[in-house]
Amino acid sequence: MKPYYIICMVLLLFACQKDFLQMPISNTTTTDSIFSTTIKAQGAIANAYKIVLSQGLPYQGNWNSLIQDNASGALTYGFSWTWGYGISTSTGLTATGNTEDMDGYAYNFTTIRQAYLVKENIDKVTDMTDADKAIVKAEMTALIAYRYEQMVIMYGGVPIVSKSLTVNDDLSIPRAPVAEVMDSISSWCDAAAAVLPSVWTSTWTGRMTKSAALAIKAKALLYAARPLFNTASPYLDLGANNNLICLGNADAGRWQTAVTAAEAVIKEAENNGGIKIINTGNPLDDYGTATSTPANAEIILAFKYDAGGSSMNTFYNMHNWQAYGNGLTTSYLENYYKADGTDQVWPSSSTAFSDYITRMQAMEPRFKASFKAWEIDTWNNPNDNTWANSNLYQWAMNVAAVPVKFYYKAGTRNWFEFPIFRLAAYYLSAAEAYNEMGQSANALTKLNVIHQRAGLPAVTETDQAKLRTIIQREWAAEFFDENYWLHDIKHWKRADIGNGLIGGVIRTLHFNSDGGGKMTGNTDYNDGQMYLGFWAPRQYLNPFPQTEINKGTLIQNPGY
Repeated sequence: MKPYYIICMVLLLFACQKDFLQMPISNTTTTDSIFSTTIKAQGAIANAYKIVLSQGLPYQGNWNSLIQDNASGALTYGFSWTWGYGISTSTGLTATGNTEDMDGYAYNFTTIRQAYLVKENIDKVTDMTDADKAIVKAEMTALIAYRYEQMVIMYGGVPIVSKSLTVNDDLSIPRAPVAEVMDSISSWCDAAAAVLPSVWTSTWTGRMTKSAALAIKAKALLYAARPLFNTASPYLDLGANNNLICLGNADAGRWQTAVTAAEAVIKEAENNGGIKIINTGNPLDDYGTATSTPANAEIILAFKYDAGGSSMNTFYNMHNWQAYGNGLTTSYLENYYKADGTDQVWPSSSTAFSDYITRMQAMEPRFKASFKAWEIDTWNNPNDNTWANSNLYQWAMNVAAVPVKFYYKAGTRNWFEFPIFRLAAYYLSAAEAYNEMGQSANALTKLNVIHQRAGLPAVTETDQAKLRTIIQREWAAEFFDENYWLHDIKHWKRADIGNGLIGGVIRTLHFNSDGGGKMTGNTDYNDGQMYLGFWAPRQYLNPFPQTEINKGTLIQNPGY
């Protein structure tokens, strides 16, 4: 069975509507026919959720899964025919091919148009109350804000579209400054949050809530406060157009704005939204549940599942990870702690394989919930033969471990619901902002909610620079494969981004005198270079496709 994903409300519509949900509004499916009744309009609403929230997820193709993890140096690049290979080792991102945006730039506006069409036409529905119509409009506004929040992080300033465009409209819309995009996202989210419910009935779990709208805003404002945008001097000079790639000044007040937004998410989620950090005192179970169990109490917004919907990448099928060659690098592995809170050290010279087993068994619960090690049954599905070592390995590879995140106690379930926003992100957002404001006590309070949930001893460091490093490490350990790390390290402008993160020596564990790890019978291992990663400063932001630049409206990001 392949995994399938779609917003959960589609499950509740009639089976005969499946084809309709794949069909864009066009001459054959007019707005008058679609918005004639509530049940038909729900199909258009569901489609808007599906295509908007799919951003960054490999639902359209099977061969380039986990591209963000490859591009960030978290996972090895797979094979030479994947996008990850060129991005990671030779060319980096390019305007003519290699990109980490699974949808492609232009598809953003296809999804935004769908949301606008729903927003503009929902009033035509005759059997829906005005109050419900207002909520639908707020949902679509939040979805538009979400897509823009994702775009501004990747590209900087982008064209702002204010309605569903037609062929009769002027489509030559230039890029808006970063500040204008950020202001638009904030305004849209505020407007949506004022109308959206705090919770939905179980029938409609997965739709936008106040917490979700506030989460979109808070994520955007966190990135606005980080060094890549929060500066008068952009990473590369774009002359008179520098406002397209930075905010034009360094303003410490943006950290206060970011922390206020993060605290608003926490307050609304916990007080009104029924959302909480899952902490029962069993770290493996708590983290596994928070990242893997559909509709769990920590999820603010997820990309939902439907067995008849659009297919997600088969990499996420637990048996197919090897088909894409993705494996954990030591460079990323070092973000995880041992279970006692100390650092693990991986030997650089040949060492008996039994040492690997010992060191892996000593790792923290978040690691064990996210990865499978050689010759060890999968920790996140204990005593389940489906996840036994003998059932998951097919050939030898040099990788530290392989990802199995999102499948905690999944058994034979191959699908999962991708967690777009978890409450934990806003505790770390607040911790980061408080630290940058010099409020270490507040930063530690927020950080330790997440750190101690992982079963680790409380962090007590108060030096700002050292605590910054700890908080960034926490982002890595807590949010592996949740589409944060690649853009986090860029927006932090990490000093080592070209020296072991994205570029430079990328390491992994090597087995059996470099012959690769095996299902059984491994004899030795060591930590060593996997490849030399490619990094160029132009990659702080993504390129716009050359085909879009050739139209003569958009200004390309510098260096491409």
